[in-house]
Amino acid sequence: MIKKGFTLIELLAVIIILAIIALIATPIILNVIEDARISAGRSEASMIYSGINNYCATEDMKYQLDNSYSKICTTSMTTDTVSQMVNLGNASITSVSYDGSKLTNLVIESNNHTFTLCGDGSFAMDDEECGVTPDNPDVGLVGDAISDTVLTQFPYLATTGNGCTTSNDNNYSYMGGCYLKGNPNNNYIWYSGFLWRIMGINADGTIRMIVDETVTAIPWGSTNNANNYDVSYIKEWLNDYFYNRLKGNDIIVEQTWCSEITTSSSSARTTCTNNLTTTPAKVGLISLDEYNLASGTNSYLDIEQWQWTITPYSDVYLWNIYNSGNASRLTPNGSYGVRPVVNIKSDAIITSGNGTIGQTWNNTTGPYVLNEDKNVEITGKLTDYATSGEYVLFASKKYRVVDIDNNSNIKLILDSYYEETTGTVYTTTFGSNNVFSTTTGIGQKLNTDVLEWLVSSSNINDRNKVVTNYTWYQNIFSDDDSYKVSLEEINPTRSIQATVGLIRVGEMLSDQSSSMLTDNYNLTSSYNNIVGYWSIIPDARTAYIKFISSDGSARDITVDNLSAIRPVIVINSNVNIISGTGTWSNPYQI
Repeated sequence: MIKKGFTLIELLAVIIILAIIALIATPIILNVIEDARISAGRSEASMIYSGINNYCATEDMKYQLDNSYSKICTTSMTTDTVSQMVNLGNASITSVSYDGSKLTNLVIESNNHTFTLCGDGSFAMDDEECGVTPDNPDVGLVGDAISDTVLTQFPYLATTGNGCTTSNDNNYSYMGGCYLKGNPNNNYIWYSGFLWRIMGINADGTIRMIVDETVTAIPWGSTNNANNYDVSYIKEWLNDYFYNRLKGNDIIVEQTWCSEITTSSSSARTTCTNNLTTTPAKVGLISLDEYNLASGTNSYLDIEQWQWTITPYSDVYLWNIYNSGNASRLTPNGSYGVRPVVNIKSDAIITSGNGTIGQTWNNTTGPYVLNEDKNVEITGKLTDYATSGEYVLFASKKYRVVDIDNNSNIKLILDSYYEETTGTVYTTTFGSNNVFSTTTGIGQKLNTDVLEWLVSSSNINDRNKVVTNYTWYQNIFSDDDSYKVSLEEINPTRSIQATVGLIRVGEMLSDQSSSMLTDNYNLTSSYNNIVGYWSIIPDARTAYIKFISSDGSARDITVDNLSAIRPVIVINSNVNIISGTGTWSNPYQI
């Protein structure tokens, strides 16, 4: 018998196949090994952190029992003392700081990586940055710079700082930047609890955005001060009240806003030659010129709500956009809609979305998501995560976060109206006068029928999440008053303890919600999709009280009028999020 072996060609073929397999498998194996190293490093960092905390907690107990006990958990803690507290294994401590009660700095070297302690107790690795939300710091956000995203979506917004590089029917030049014209349907962006619209690229490369709703309705300023934006109530509200409630507001760039007089409702200037404001600010308003340049009533800037501009007509009047979309001059002391405008750093991160709007929001469809990861379900305390404007699902009803009070309780406003018959908005008078009370009028209705409709008394678990006997404030508020008069809590006109209340003029969301204006993003924004509803703020005349009109203004009407109810409740600070991300499409569930 003749024995046959492998031919040279067959051996070469086998060697080549094995080489190919090795080439494919090696990177995978190396990645698995590296992932294991990173995971082990994070675990080791967390164990060291926990070990230090446990050691110091034990020391504190010993010290309380015997104050002669000598502690090493002091403000002079060093890398050497840490090794006496916990077994470091293969890790080493690069730096550590302790303020007497907690670690304020801890940097650990482990498995060829550097792990830096974040404020919420997690660790950022190497060049990652700590984020802004507890227990989910959005470390190392993955995505594209907002400037790259905008230019990819709208290449005709390119600018060299001297207006649009190439002009067409979809853009306009203004103040050296390039902005969107007309009514694009793919410039929606979600940021810090609000749906915004991308406006364009400024001369310095930052990105301009405007909220897609009127967030409140307040007087622009005092009488005869229409040409002085620097001392206006609205500038103060935008930069003290609104800005400080934005999550991750460090991506907003300060600038000087253009407030230049014009007597023409069709003014479309592209420069600002006689600016009346010189003080920079983080948040501003659109100018009449921007509105007209964008095509006015035929643009995304018309949402059929009254909205203030920054542009004065004179010292007595300034320009306002009516709910009809037309511009008209008004005295600054009326309460009309406020649409904040901000300028975002060009390297801020877009994490998901495609700029569209509709019923489905996810990683690839829906508004762009800016500066946070909304693909990760959240669990933890609502007060730790929620920010003004975000959505909450509670007892099968959808709310929006108004604010978080000094006791960490969360105020929510229903994102619809009270209905006694399903599908029919219930309207009622305020009462015999404008005093809010739980024994008569609208206050009684809110704390009986409406409360039962919101959270059934048989639903004990959810009822216990609601703050009872919360303090609701009623401050007399008149034309020419600052929003601060309405929000006064130290010396209020009057106060009442109740479970369910109403919104105050000047609070976040004290106007019409974008999701309601669009019938849950099914329709074009319109005042025809909504109705007016009561606020809790009274006028000096006992027969009058403020109500939030469907056109976006806050007006005095008599208490015997019929208006809708948008209930406001307050949730306990210890309530937890079960799931959700706080967006309209995926609200926090509590």
